Formats: sequence, C-alpha cells, structure tokens
Amino acid sequence: MLAEKKITEFLQDLASDLPAPGGGGAAALTGAMAASLISMVARLTIGKKGYEEVEKQMADILRLSDELYQKLCQQIDEDAEAFNDVIAAMKMPKETEAQTTARAEAMQKSFRRAAEVPGQAAVNCSKVLDLAALVANQCNTNVSSDVGVAAELAWAGLQSSLLNVRINLPYIKDEQYVRDARKNMEILSESAGKAKERALNAVAGQIG
Repeated sequence: MLAEKKITEFLQDLASDLPAPGGGGAAALTGAMAASLISMVARLTIGKKGYEEVEKQMADILRLSDELYQKLCQQIDEDAEAFNDVIAAMKMPKETEAQTTARAEAMQKSFRRAAEVPGQAAVNCSKVLDLAALVANQCNTNVSSDVGVAAELAWAGLQSSLLNVRINLPYIKDEQYVRDARKNMEILSESAGKAKERALNAVAGQIG
C-alpha cells in the first residue's frame, strides 16, 4: 500500500514516470498531514495546566482528527486504484459491438470513481478545516502555529482534490451528475474557505 511506504519512497514514486501515485494521492497525503497536526495539537492540549475546561472537547476533536487521518491515508491508495481502473478500461478491446459497449460502460464507471475518490478526499479535508477552526481558539497556545499549518495544508489538499475531480468530469456523459458535482464542489469550497479563515484569524490573534 502506498500509505505504508516511507516518505522518501512515496516521493520517489511520485517523481517517477509511474502513472500512480499522482496528484490525487499527493492531495490526500496533504490532507492526512493536516489531520495529523490537529491530532498533535489536541494531544498537546489535553492534560496541560490551564486547559482543563476544554479537555472533553479536545478529546472529541482528537477522535475525529485521527479518523480523518486514517480515511485520507486510505484515499491515497484508493486514488491510485481508481486511476488504474481508468487505464484498464481504456485498454479493453473494442473490436465488436458488444466489446465496444462493455468498454464504454467500464470507462464511465471508472471515470465516476476517479472523480468520486478525490471528491471524498476533498470532503474529508473540509472536515479537517472545521476541526482547525474549532481547535484554534482553545488549544495550547504553544502550538497555535501548527493549527495554522494544518489549516493551510487542509485547504491545499481540498483544492488539489477538487482539481482531480474536475479533470474527470468532462469524460462523464451523465450531464445531471456533472452539474451536481460542480455545484457540490462550489458549495464545499465556499464553506471550507470560511472555516480556513476562522482558523487562521484565531491563530493570527494568538501569535501576532
């Protein structure tokens, strides 16, 4: 699994001429790093003097950020699998009418999955941004900057994931599906942008 590789090995694969991992996997990894930072901040707040009143909320945030880290790591591999499915569908024979029909159906299915995997990664990145906005005003101020880094990474992961959605949509023939996907991306990006702004404003107020 890609997510289980050493960082240097993953980066070497990313830099190679292998078809996967690519931008989608990099986007999911970026989101996973953001979630990990939120977990770190929560852990460095829980049990610290002066933060007793927020321990329960920090524990809840920690549980959610750990779950998001796991999901985003899983999506690194899912993205590679989705891309490989597209390639496999393209290589299907099309010498007969039946083969052409089967190939077209497989391609539509694979392009949908290739759009849906990064789409879900974007959703998970938006959830990380929501957590960053929650934790920013209550965390151990010694790690406030790490919340800011998490917010920036989660935003980068979200926008990068959406790019990987967009590149697949033109190949999907279901026009209603495509319209809905574009609308959902717009709504998600707007909401996530507000969460990012709240998180970064809180961080700025703490570190100057």
